[in-house]
Amino acid sequence: MSTLKKELLFIAAFCFLLSTLSFAQKKETLLARADKYYKNKEYVLAIENFEKVNSLDVVARFKLGMCYQQTNKYRKALNAYQGLLNKKWEGSDYVYLNYGLMAKCLGLYGKAGNAFEKYLFNNADDEDVRDLFLSCQSDYLTALQKNKHAYKIDNLVFNSEFKDMNPLVFFDGLIFSSSRRDHVKNNIHNRDGEQFLDLHYVEKNDLGVYEESEILHTQVLRDFHVGQSVLDTLTNKMYMTVNIPNQNIRDENNQAIHHLQIDESIYNPETHEFTKPSPININNPNYSVGHPTLLNYGQTMIFASDKPGGYGGVDLYKSEIQDNGSWSEPENLGDIINTSGNDMFPYVYDENTLYFSSDRHIGLGGLDIFKAVLKEGEIISIENLGAPINSPTDDFGITFIPEKKSKGYIEGFFTSNRFGGRGSDDIYHFKSRPSDFIVFVIDSITRKPIENVIVECYDKQYMAIHQFITDETGYVKFNSREKQELLSVAAMSQIYKYKEVPVGSIKKTNNIIIIELVKGQNLQLVGDVLNAHTNERIMNSEVFLFDNDSTRIRSIGQTEGGHYSMILTKLPDDNYLIGSADEYGTANVKITNPTPDRYGIIYQDIYLRPNSKQNIVNIENIYYPFDSPRLTSDAKMTLNEVYDYLDQNQNLRAELHAHCDIRGTEGYNMQLSLRRVESAMNYLVQRGIHKDRLVLGYFGEDDTAIDCIECTEYQHQKNRRTEIRILK
Repeated sequence: MSTLKKELLFIAAFCFLLSTLSFAQKKETLLARADKYYKNKEYVLAIENFEKVNSLDVVARFKLGMCYQQTNKYRKALNAYQGLLNKKWEGSDYVYLNYGLMAKCLGLYGKAGNAFEKYLFNNADDEDVRDLFLSCQSDYLTALQKNKHAYKIDNLVFNSEFKDMNPLVFFDGLIFSSSRRDHVKNNIHNRDGEQFLDLHYVEKNDLGVYEESEILHTQVLRDFHVGQSVLDTLTNKMYMTVNIPNQNIRDENNQAIHHLQIDESIYNPETHEFTKPSPININNPNYSVGHPTLLNYGQTMIFASDKPGGYGGVDLYKSEIQDNGSWSEPENLGDIINTSGNDMFPYVYDENTLYFSSDRHIGLGGLDIFKAVLKEGEIISIENLGAPINSPTDDFGITFIPEKKSKGYIEGFFTSNRFGGRGSDDIYHFKSRPSDFIVFVIDSITRKPIENVIVECYDKQYMAIHQFITDETGYVKFNSREKQELLSVAAMSQIYKYKEVPVGSIKKTNNIIIIELVKGQNLQLVGDVLNAHTNERIMNSEVFLFDNDSTRIRSIGQTEGGHYSMILTKLPDDNYLIGSADEYGTANVKITNPTPDRYGIIYQDIYLRPNSKQNIVNIENIYYPFDSPRLTSDAKMTLNEVYDYLDQNQNLRAELHAHCDIRGTEGYNMQLSLRRVESAMNYLVQRGIHKDRLVLGYFGEDDTAIDCIECTEYQHQKNRRTEIRILK
């Protein structure tokens, strides 16, 4: 090799070494800078530097995921954590936990549940993450979404591309916090890259629309955040959440900390002005105090704080006003409401009801809104509001329009960063839909309402699950929640032809179905329900017509004084007629070659045998998931035991009595208990037990195993059961 070539190769190698060293130094500088910003919680700046590095080690990638998570970049956070799922290091458990939280915020409940399960493998005593795991299971998701059509949700037109949050009903308008840049402030919060929050005010225009907003008042402007507020309407004193100004406290990285505090200001309704805000005495420079709401006519304040000694990151506390106008030492609201996560954004609806948001109780997303029941100022139970108020993302800061202004509807506002909004956080309006589902039956010619028409409802398996009789107004009303379960509704009588209307053709927002009937003759099935020993009518009896394979109810018989009748759409050839009554066995009659008379009537009596009162064998109750007739694996094991007794002892029968918990309407629960006892019966029939050996009963919420008003989930579970007895 020539000397020139050697020199050229040496120069090239030296340049490559210099570029490699330069690249390594640049990477080291970027990582050091990113790590500094991460420790200072300046997540936007940390992301900028982390993203400039081509390859990140495990710890740096985890920190990048945390930065995405803290700035609500759920998809990017999920991807960052996903690359660490199979890495074995000391932070592995928290990778699974955070991956699960991000998957849950994206509605990926299957992935989230699997991640929480892996976290719990090494942290089995973490009760709050157990709740997160349960949140991802189908039974809980179904329960949380069952009322998703109960409210109409609207994104308000004044929302901006920036943060708009924490609405407060303020006389004829709304006060809210916003990071919109409609005045000179110039302070950017590097935690999320947005301007600090200020209070804004908006009123409805002539069209009834909240449209143009303005700064609330110059006296309440601050250099840093001004957030959730509450007005004491008796004294016109407003309490607001602000950053502590000029705070001389620094963290371990010598960065200034501006904790939150609560300031008070007096509002003058005549001049629409506020006095200069001043801090209240429960503030502390060493931790944050904020999100105030008032209870007991302004005598009690409930607020959020990360005060040391709590249950989690942020807890809810209360304080009482003293005779001298100061506030008492804060008292934690306890572990029924507070978790190891963040419990905040409280709102008092009335003296017995507190709303708040939490990221750890069983819920649909990140922060969910919950309703807490108070008794003498103490939390006794909580309930997730479910969809549509809650979503897979963050939902918080709920407030309600006073009842006297909402005209009988439940109406108010809340904050959400759900997908499809205008900005990072938006304010949404919610309003309850009509609580009743109405069927109106009229004559197709006269257009007048028809009295004494049978209205029958069919579910999506085409099973008859409801039957009603119209009054003189032609109306039938029932709970609108049941509408979501229906396939169709039919109307019929002895002098009007049967007509069926599919519920799917009715808009979800419309709760009225009008059925027009024409006069004509229908087939009828009629008869008596009789005591097989005495031939006397059994007064309180029930009759159901099942299809040919005995798995679906075709019609429900109206029974009066031991006599039943039902309208038919076709001959019930090879159908099963089943009758039942308290203290009697179930009779199963197969109808073969039915012959109607000239009026279209088919006669069929049913004979029931009185029950023996002796219970031969003790069988455990079977229990059901919430709002469901589904048989669990444990229930099937118990029913298999029942089958074994009946199969080995052909002279024995089984009595099945189904019950519900007290949630839901009385009528709905009666139908739910019927569906539950039918699911148990069908399981045994499919295994080979004849229907006439099964005595059925369903009681709704009338006969609870545990009497309670504010029931725990354990008590609810014990009440939704089928009791089983083996009889001679």
